[in-house]
Amino acid sequence: MTKRLILAFLIMIFALSALHAQATPTAFDLGEKYWVENKPEEAKIQFEAALVRDNRNEKIYYYLGIIYEQLANNQKAIETLRNGLLVARSMTHLFYYHIGNNYFTLNDFTLAEKNFTLAIGEDSLFPGAYLNRANSRMKLIQYKPAVEDYKTYLRLDPDSPQRPQIEALIALLEGDIAAQQDLLNNVLNSIKNASSDTKTESAGTPEYKDTGTETIDILD
Repeated sequence: MTKRLILAFLIMIFALSALHAQATPTAFDLGEKYWVENKPEEAKIQFEAALVRDNRNEKIYYYLGIIYEQLANNQKAIETLRNGLLVARSMTHLFYYHIGNNYFTLNDFTLAEKNFTLAIGEDSLFPGAYLNRANSRMKLIQYKPAVEDYKTYLRLDPDSPQRPQIEALIALLEGDIAAQQDLLNNVLNSIKNASSDTKTESAGTPEYKDTGTETIDILD
């Protein structure tokens, strides 16, 4: 009888311990709680503690990267997200995407464009990556590929609230690019015409020799 009572008592203790363990939130749980409540400073502390205990969880790196981004610590965000790439499995495209966002904030549009491209390489149906790569390419004065990215973005996200502005920008860019092409054609045609005139008037004027030193700026 005594043995049975002792056994029952031990079982009850183990059950209560298990319930207590389940009821006590982990650092990761608290981090997510503060994240949902939009408390980045509190969430950061918890996720940093969670990372010490588990450095193989891609979600911890992801949350921390975005939190550092929110707190304007862009270099720390990039470092954290890069470390997250080493363990990433299903979120690789998101890591590249947010690395790109941080480089964009730092005005490093070349690296921003590169990381958005890597994000697209991981997920070719990721609308945000196309939009942000388009914006990066605009900063890099790569208008034609930017237009293609804007169009792809609108195909992937046809209900985008930014659709009117993007369509207006596309129309402006395509019109401007067309105008530049017309200018180029006009310059080329004028050179041909001048050459023809030179040939017809060569009997009465000194022969013109191209020294290769003069250049024509098509775009101001």
